[in-house]
Order: sequence, then C-alpha cells, then structure tokens
Amino acid sequence: MKIRTAISTGVIASIAGMALAQPTIDGTYDPGTESGFYTDLIWVNDLPTAFGDNSAGLFTGGDFGNPEVVDTGIELCIPLASLGLSGSESIRLAGWVNSGDRSFKANQVVGFLPVDTGNLGNAQDFNAAPFDGTTQHIDIDLSTVASGTVTVDGVIDGGVGGSAYTNVFLQGNYTGFGNETDGTVDGSGPNGGGSEIDGIYIAKDATNLYIFVAGNLEGNGNAIDLYIDTTAGGSSTLGSGSGAGAFIIDGQSGLGFDAGFDADYLVSMDAWNDDADDGTTPNVPRAWFGPVGGSIDDLGSLTGYGAANAGALAGGISMGIDNSNIEGVIGDQSQSTPVTPDMEWAYGSELDNARVFIDIPNNKLYLFIAGNMEANFNRMLLFFDCQPGGQNVLLDTNVDISFNNLNGMSNITFDTGFEPDYWLNVNNGVDGGTGGLIRFTDAATLRTNGALIDPFFGVIVDYGSFDGGDVAAMPLIPFDGPRIDIQDGSLGSLFANYGPRLSQLDPMSPIGNLINVDLNNSNVDGVTDVSASGAADVNTGIEICIDLDELGWDGVQDILVAGWIVNEGFDFISNQVLGGIPGPDNVGPRDSDGDGINDLDFNMIAGDQFLNLTNPTVIDVCAPDYNGDGVLNFFDISAFLGLFSAQDPSADFNGDGFFNFFDISAFLQAFSAGCP
Repeated sequence: MKIRTAISTGVIASIAGMALAQPTIDGTYDPGTESGFYTDLIWVNDLPTAFGDNSAGLFTGGDFGNPEVVDTGIELCIPLASLGLSGSESIRLAGWVNSGDRSFKANQVVGFLPVDTGNLGNAQDFNAAPFDGTTQHIDIDLSTVASGTVTVDGVIDGGVGGSAYTNVFLQGNYTGFGNETDGTVDGSGPNGGGSEIDGIYIAKDATNLYIFVAGNLEGNGNAIDLYIDTTAGGSSTLGSGSGAGAFIIDGQSGLGFDAGFDADYLVSMDAWNDDADDGTTPNVPRAWFGPVGGSIDDLGSLTGYGAANAGALAGGISMGIDNSNIEGVIGDQSQSTPVTPDMEWAYGSELDNARVFIDIPNNKLYLFIAGNMEANFNRMLLFFDCQPGGQNVLLDTNVDISFNNLNGMSNITFDTGFEPDYWLNVNNGVDGGTGGLIRFTDAATLRTNGALIDPFFGVIVDYGSFDGGDVAAMPLIPFDGPRIDIQDGSLGSLFANYGPRLSQLDPMSPIGNLINVDLNNSNVDGVTDVSASGAADVNTGIEICIDLDELGWDGVQDILVAGWIVNEGFDFISNQVLGGIPGPDNVGPRDSDGDGINDLDFNMIAGDQFLNLTNPTVIDVCAPDYNGDGVLNFFDISAFLGLFSAQDPSADFNGDGFFNFFDISAFLQAFSAGCP
C-alpha cells in the first residue's frame, strides 16, 4: 500500500463541492455516482475487530440462551395434603411471570408460546389464535418424579444434572421482563433487574411436593403465579378472587386456560415493600396460596433472599429465593434476527475505512465510515474539533444526553492538539417491548467551559439532542423535530429533536435536517476477527451529513474527528478506533484502575487517534498487495492463494460472491498492472 498526501494549498477546493448535486445519505458509498464527491480513502483500519465479526450466514433464530443450566431461582415446599394429593397422581401446571398488580402478564409462561412472542399483557384465551395449536401448561406424572427430601433454599440440590429433582419444563422464549445480569442473590446490584422462568423442576417425599422454578424474580413487585390442576373440575376460566390474594385472580379475570385444564389451586410469589408495616427489609419475598375457587391467603414474607433467609411460611409451606442466575434466557428476540448479510442487522461492530466530502456551496460536511454496528446498542462515538477552544479533557458539566453518559466520560484525555467542540453517538439495537430494531443518534455541543448557562437566571440553555426510532419507519435519522424544550426557568435539562448548537441560538424557530444519519449494516467482509485485509473494500456503513454552522466550523481551522466503538454502557472501548491503535487488544475500560475516575489518555497510545477532514492524508489502495508491505512480489501471490484456498472474503477479488477462476484471473491482471 502506497500513500500520498494531498497538497495543503488549495486542498479545500480539492474536496469541496462546486455543484448543487450532493451524495445520497443511505449508508452506502457508490463509486459510480459518489466518487466525484467523496475523497479517496483517508483512513483504512489495520486491526481485526475484537467487538464481533459480522460474517455471512450468521443467524440467532431459536437461540434463547442457556435455560438448561440454571440451578437457582424460586423453591417451594407444599404439603401434598394441602393439594389433596398422595404423590402418585398426574397433575397439570400452568403459570407465568406477572406484574405486581397481576394485570400485565410477561412472555415467561410455563408452556410453549409461539416463537418470539412478546409480553402478553391482560387476560388471554389460550384456546384462541395465536395460541391455538400450542400448549400453555405442562403435564406431570408424580409417580415418576424424583423422590427424597430436599433443602428449600433457592438452589437445586446437586445441580440441574443431579437426582434431587426431575426437570419437567425448559423455557423456549426470551424474557420481556428484563434480563438479570447482576449475579447477586437478591438481584439488587447496579446491573440487577429481571424476571424469568427458565425451567420447572419437581420432586416429592412422603409428605411434600417440591416445585423449583429456575430463573429470577425481580425485587420490584413482579410475581410468578402458578396454577395447579389436581383433579377433574375446577376453573377453566378465571373469574373473581377472594381472600387477601383476591387481586391475583382479579388481575387476570377472564383468562381462558387450555382445553382440559381446570385450575384447582394457586400459589403465587412476589416481592413487596413492607417498610410501612414493621420496618424490615424492603422488597422482601412473600407468597400466597389457596384454592382458585376459595380464599387465597397471604402466607407471609421471608426476611430476604438467599439460603440464610429461606424458611417456613404459613400453612406448612416453605420458600427460598436466590436471584443470582445470569445465564438463562436472553433478554431480546431470537428468531427475528435475519441471516447475514442484511442491510439493517449486524452481529458485530467494526470500523473499516473513511471518506469525506466538504460541500462549501451547500455548507455541509459529509462523512462516510465503512463498517457495522451490532444490534446490541454498541455505540459509535464521534468527536469533532472545528473551532478554537473545546475540551481536550472531557468535562462533567456538559448537557445531559445519552442518559448522562456524555458526562460519564469526563476526564478522558484526547491527543494533544485535539479539542472537540461537537459530539455524536450512533447506535442501534432491539426494542425490548416490541422486539423491533430501533436506531438513534444523539448530539451535543461541547463548549470550552461546559454547557452554556444563562448568566442572569442561572439555568441551562444548551440542548441535548436526539432523534431516531423504529428502523422500518425511519431508516434515515433526520433531526427534524418535533420536540424542542423551551426554558422557562425551571428546567434542569433541555432536550430537542433538532441540532443542538443552532437550536440554542433560536429555540423558537428550530431548523430541521441540520444532521442526517443513516446506517447500512450489510457488510460481511471488511475486518474480521482475525484479519483486516478486506478493510479498504467495504462501501457500506455509517453515513453522516452535518450543516457546517451546526457543527460550529469557523471556516479556517482544519476539521478533525476522533471516534471509537464502545459498549452500551460507554465504559469499555473496543480496538475499533479512528486513526488506529497498535492493538490488537481492545482499549478496555476508560477507568482502568477502578477508582471511579476515568484515566484514559490517548497521548499514551502510539499515533494520532483522530483524522484531519479538511487536509486529509489520502490513501491509494493497492488491491493485490495482500501482505501490505508496499511491494508486489511472490509473497503477495502466496498470501492471496492462501486466503483463496480458505475462501476468505478478502480473496473474492472480483466481488461476485464466488471463489473461482475469475478471482484468480482478476488478481493476476491487477498484479501485472502494478500499483501507483
């Protein structure tokens, strides 16, 4: 690969548009129609991605996680006599995760919902579409389940592969009620929050029936309701409840069970805040039990979660809850993810190359960054330096945007000479409620002294801007409203769906389309997890158009851009960094020593982690230089043939999707022609 540097005098003219025509913002660089606008490549990544490779053919349909390994959850001991059983009968069990008032049912059901069913909500008729043809209960022959007394503590004795319990159900759907990732027994840590039913396990002894619900019960009032059909007769449709737990049945009144399922008993577990009563631990587990046609009684509460807090409730019933499961089912849909390549969906995040076009007549900056953004809310962060001043060290006094994660990045230090004045965040992922793909871009002005405060009233007047939504309805993010907050002296933060810089100047007359963003995720070549040889060939990715006044360009200073891909929480930075890093490892946590203060300093990383957009270094890519040493020789032929034999995407030299003689012929012709 040989590089040439653009001549600095007149460089603006060489990349500035002189006509009214403009590129189409669609996440695609079309060499046939846009090569007259965009520069040649101004940066090519040389690092394999450590944030997932979007390979052809990937698909996660039916992959719901690992419910079969979960050995913690909600454990119950119920006297057989309380259910009218001897221990040799066949029974049926139905149940679900429910909201605290029992009016909104999750998609965590004991039974077999249609694949990727979202949360169910109010009462359903399980005999009607779309549930007809599936079964929302399980049959259990008590004569065949494991026998022996077990310890009721929220952990399966001997694990899921032991003999203490018999598995009678495994979950086949994602959870729409939060995916617990904390790992603590009470689920109360900073990453806590989720309810799921991963499996049902049954055991018995001479006196008791043991029910183990593998999974999690979030300590926010969510519930798990289990209905047991023990004998002929009972309730085929839920009506009105009675007793202290009447609200449990009332919340799902009208629900129709599967044909042949007649509920006789209800056992329900939830968490509640009893501080107002006796001052004990808030959000403690409790249970309810009784005949569906009779009184549903409050059995009392445990003192907390985990083995030390398990114990007996009223009526001879015991319970223990351990919320430490972080395996189980996933927190988003599985089947809806398409087979790659796909324009909207990617299974990995990478930056491959970059091009720029500064359109002086139309006052716009176009930036094309080839690559992918995984549909998991990984984020591409871009920082622009376009006028004197700015924040070489990010402040914690910027506007509240991206759930205040912009301020959460405070104390990150950029390379000397780079002082950003503007910030963008591009991300996409799955909406936990609808299961659809959503995409957003956030924007903020970065001022030298932090967000602008009105000196007289002492209130913020700078905006945190955002736009986006369902990808199917809004493939292009236009920043054209309608939201713009008007400061009345009482607002601590201001938000808008317009560009933040010019909105601050005239919030009563906001201007739309100052920022346009689109993303095409169909790249399955580019950098892989082992090679970066295909990075220069990628022509799909993130395409951005920004009004130069909105950006804040003073018309004199070179426009610089820094950026990287980071995780959803903004705190773990990948090795996909504009300008490049020595690699191959990820940059890692921005707070490397864990003291709560960000200490990432790009001056400590070799090279410049930013690109010059107005005076760029333009790269002539030599396609047949497969070993990247700038010389065409036998080693390039050997490298090509090795990749060709392995059917590496980078060896599809003519780009037709096949590996055959035509690729070899095209390579040899390019090799013979040499490089600039």
